[in-house]
Amino acid sequence: MKKLRIFALLMALLMVLPLVAACKKTNNDKKVEYQPIDPADAIEHKDYTSVYDKIGNKVTIDMVTENADGTAKVTVDGKDYTLGMDFLSMAMVYNTSVPANSEKYKTAEDVYNEWWKLYIQRWNLLVPEIPLYSNQYFDIYNAKIENFKTTPYWGTADAIVNASIKAGMANSVILGDITDLSGDFRNSSWGKSNPASSDLDIENLTTGFSTVMSDPTGSYVLNMKALAEEPVSKVNDDGTLTYTLKIKNDLKFSDGSAITAKNYIAYLIANSTAVSEAAGGSGTSGLTVVGYDAFKAYNGKNDGEKVKGESDNEVVASKYFSGVKLLDDYTFEVTFTADYAGYYYAITNAVFSPAPLALYLGSADIVVDEATKACGLNDAFYATEKVDGADTYKVAAEIKANLAWNSGLPYSGPYYVADYNASTHTATLKLNPNYPGDAVRNKASIETITYIKIVEDTQLDQFKKGQVDVLAGITGGDATKAALKVVEEDKTKYAETHYDRAGYGKLSFRCDYGPTGFASVRRAIIYTIDRPKFAKDFTGGYGSVVNGPYYEGFSAFQAVKDSIKLNNYTYSSSSAIKELEDGGWIYNEKGEKFDASKDAVRYKKLEGYELSKDNLNFKSSDDKYKTVKIDGSYYMPLAINWFGTQPNSVTEQLVTAWQTNPESTKAIGMYITYTSAEFQPAVYGKFRRMKSYGYDGTPVLNAVNFATGFNSAVYDFAFNWTINQTVYNSYSSAFLMDEADFFENYK
Repeated sequence: MKKLRIFALLMALLMVLPLVAACKKTNNDKKVEYQPIDPADAIEHKDYTSVYDKIGNKVTIDMVTENADGTAKVTVDGKDYTLGMDFLSMAMVYNTSVPANSEKYKTAEDVYNEWWKLYIQRWNLLVPEIPLYSNQYFDIYNAKIENFKTTPYWGTADAIVNASIKAGMANSVILGDITDLSGDFRNSSWGKSNPASSDLDIENLTTGFSTVMSDPTGSYVLNMKALAEEPVSKVNDDGTLTYTLKIKNDLKFSDGSAITAKNYIAYLIANSTAVSEAAGGSGTSGLTVVGYDAFKAYNGKNDGEKVKGESDNEVVASKYFSGVKLLDDYTFEVTFTADYAGYYYAITNAVFSPAPLALYLGSADIVVDEATKACGLNDAFYATEKVDGADTYKVAAEIKANLAWNSGLPYSGPYYVADYNASTHTATLKLNPNYPGDAVRNKASIETITYIKIVEDTQLDQFKKGQVDVLAGITGGDATKAALKVVEEDKTKYAETHYDRAGYGKLSFRCDYGPTGFASVRRAIIYTIDRPKFAKDFTGGYGSVVNGPYYEGFSAFQAVKDSIKLNNYTYSSSSAIKELEDGGWIYNEKGEKFDASKDAVRYKKLEGYELSKDNLNFKSSDDKYKTVKIDGSYYMPLAINWFGTQPNSVTEQLVTAWQTNPESTKAIGMYITYTSAEFQPAVYGKFRRMKSYGYDGTPVLNAVNFATGFNSAVYDFAFNWTINQTVYNSYSSAFLMDEADFFENYK
């Protein structure tokens, strides 16, 4: 009998479960019925035409006015526009002409500085990421290394080329970084906008003969070690700009093979094709070059045919890239479109570096139209084969294989990769005997460089044991003090150099998914992190906080520092609550008014473009909260999925200062999940959603912490805030599509 009663109770419980699944019981015992999520309810933009594309060439800086909050606006053809991130970032570098008869603007630099100010002010309003600390960097090194000096623009990989070893000492050094080497040394940015710093170091050490280089101050200079003569620039009658470059005729790769003009234009041409895209490249390197649309549309068979271009416009496909010409074996010219001919940093239009042809062409080759000298690619480049029933470019697989460090192709820089151990993330570089030096780094003299993985927690022990000769970028109070103590105790054996960092550690947001897609939420988050305290605790007094993506030593900041309008976002949960309430985060999980005394998490009723497919399916990583549908309306929970990169002391500090801080969570109705992750899977896999780094097609990440730097005097974020879907995934830095940039919003 007892067994029968237990069985009956079990059956009764099973009958109740379906009712529980359909009706959520809330904290005040009232049940609410959730409806199934309907994909048909998703609303997405149809027209991605930008305001800049439509009116950018009609706007001069003297037409722009500011609102009280620093928002920029302009009136064109009787219509008022708010200037968004894409517009401001593009105008900053492509629209710096001085207005006629202007009293305020006398030079292009004056115009640039004003655009820069407006850009920073909008960034500060939208908060696509949170600067946590801007600090001093200390590099300690083995005193056997001489002439070693780093700057904000001159990292270890540059400084070590210019350095030397004391006479009588082993002519080798061991470098390292806390990020894992991946083996992507030949082009560390291939398929991603943010390469790992360790891979980028190897690339810089093995790349050379660039026509233009950056010096220790961040300024660009011509590299006359590679150029036979100074480049010639010419503004054409149609407003386009042509650069003609002639390289020396005795340049060689590490294997002794000759470098010609073809090697300098191979990347530009190849990475402007669908073949390159199939190999993981962006396919957009020639975006600003005349003839790009027509050349990009060519598929190996449709020369001269009218086809749909990348922007859905009709173009005539062309086998030849009209803006790229090969004049002879050592001379080439590139013509930029009129829209980009007025580029503020014009010298960078002349930046080209050589690469082995096979690296980007596989077994194919560059061909030249004898009549026009325009360059194209031969039929072999576009050849296809069936793979799993689909037509696939043969060369795409060759490019992928040739990008491997051990593909057998030579290197162009001071060093070449002699060996790489993927299991220990260790690379061995040898001096390239065919590299004569360059205009900035001079000629390398250190015979062997070993590059290893450094563990932050034990890096000083590694250093003292001689397992690494340079520890770069040391920051944080305790770490800095410990490192300087090592140097102080034995100055005959160790030395140090330091500089103010041009960059910062940050909490970055995926701005097109979940709650972090809303500026009100991002502002609420920054209000609930006590950033001055965070910076002081982390740097031990060797740092500060900035309120935007800038370095206080940068010339533009110095020019506008007295007039720029920036919110400091002083630590305040009440300010955070106001942002959330103003942003519509006023509901609870039943779709009723949020009551802080009873409800744990705020919800927002989604409307318009907020009803994206990804937002409809949003949920916290622990499945505790998700977007729900009640009476035909969708409500999103204020739940943030944060991925903390490890090993990283900033992550540990964020857990305390933000993720588990009651002022950041309970006090404002926010829920934060924390997932510990290694750098590359977190940043490239979850944040940038790259399949090659483990992305499985399901969005989950809202926030991730890492660092950023402004390592060049060229401050240019054009295309990093684009809404153009052709380049969005490759170029967007925070995946923020500013609604002010959509031209359709003004119709």
